[in-house]
Amino acid sequence: MDSDHESDDEFTQNDDSKTEEGSERGDNEDAAGAAATASSSTALPSSEGTQPEARTRAPLMLQPNVLDCRTFDIIPSTLAVHPCNIYCMAATQCMRWIFTGSEDGYIRKYDFFASMNGKTMLTQGQRHGQVDSVTKAGILASYWENEEQSNKAQQTLGEDGLPIAQPGTPASGAGPSSMDIDTSMVKTEDTGSSSSAQPVLRAMSPFEPESKMSAVYSLDCHSEAVFAISGLESGSINLWTPRHEEGTCHHVFRHHTGPVASLKLTPDQQGFISGSWDHGVVQWDLNNGAIVRTYTGHGSQISSLSFQPMGVPSPNTDLSSPSSNVSNDAVLMSTSIDGTVFLWDRRDPTKIPRKLQPPEKVPPWCLSACWSADGERIYIGRRNGTVDEWNFQEGKMTQSIRMPANSGPVSFVKSMPNNKHLICASQDNIRLWNVTELDSKSSLRPFQIIAGHHGGLISHVPYTLTL
Repeated sequence: MDSDHESDDEFTQNDDSKTEEGSERGDNEDAAGAAATASSSTALPSSEGTQPEARTRAPLMLQPNVLDCRTFDIIPSTLAVHPCNIYCMAATQCMRWIFTGSEDGYIRKYDFFASMNGKTMLTQGQRHGQVDSVTKAGILASYWENEEQSNKAQQTLGEDGLPIAQPGTPASGAGPSSMDIDTSMVKTEDTGSSSSAQPVLRAMSPFEPESKMSAVYSLDCHSEAVFAISGLESGSINLWTPRHEEGTCHHVFRHHTGPVASLKLTPDQQGFISGSWDHGVVQWDLNNGAIVRTYTGHGSQISSLSFQPMGVPSPNTDLSSPSSNVSNDAVLMSTSIDGTVFLWDRRDPTKIPRKLQPPEKVPPWCLSACWSADGERIYIGRRNGTVDEWNFQEGKMTQSIRMPANSGPVSFVKSMPNNKHLICASQDNIRLWNVTELDSKSSLRPFQIIAGHHGGLISHVPYTLTL
């Protein structure tokens, strides 16, 4: 995606390489590519001699003129072939890694820069039916199963350090075929110390259900891919490590009773918000896995979650800095299939949320909603092929953007960083609307079609502001 002020070779400086041990470099370093290897460093003085120079990370800066460009030229070039429907996507802050969640129950990790640099080309059969500019194939780095993890009960240890037999499990004297050796820490009561040398015999239940794969209904990841979370059909949420020990599930969050349709990390990345088909919205703490707050009021399946932007960032903002919080974590927007939009004040748990009711004679359906880049307006996609624009401060609808006839429902909306353009995904195409020219009397259409999709339901459209 290029603005009209950008050059055509923005991806040529984003090549990535691995160390001799095969471990990936930091995401922020990879985003800058070759420029990161030449970043400035300072030699540390020492009385014993000169020490090796300390490497510093290149900051993630905004693309030139991304905040004041007149329009965007979006040309598809790469196709990541999937054998089934894609329900969700997530990406790192610099787009180093892109994760997709599919109907077949697999989470796939793609190398974005290697894909855009065209190291692998599509076959003639894969290119058939695509736009002529789509010639490159997505580079699949790895993939793993989104499994339903069994809910194992904690073992109760006796005075001898061995687990007490529970009903439905073999007795402590069972043969070695029904036991599993676990070298976890054993607490000694007399000294209060712990030792890892004593093995614990853990009884395995013969009736323990086998883990099964679940479709990936929602997905979100850390800005540098330190961890990722995925929603399952049972209502559980898996916590993964996508960079080291890929596909290892470290924790399962259990509360929802229906499929988890939406996940959103908090701006400080210390917690996340989950929305489910059980009509519930829950806030979680990633430090201890506990529920911080539940948001009740929706009467239908949750469709999207988002935080209010704090305003358009300045051109000199270092987006990789922890102090550069571009979202207001105090205001949360949640939408549901019945068309209801709630605005929550997370600072006051007792405050009643603001409710944005659909206008009269508007079909009650909302699959997606987003904030404008400055956080002053809200865009809500509807089933009748329209997008409602609301003023956040006044709490009223200002205008309605109507798609062309027979376009189908609006399944996804996304505001661009220049605060002028809006991406609207319909059943037929993806359109880039200029919301500042909707009242213009010009004969030109206030939108342009983004090629590459036709006749499908768009589930997610991520983009990055950085180089």
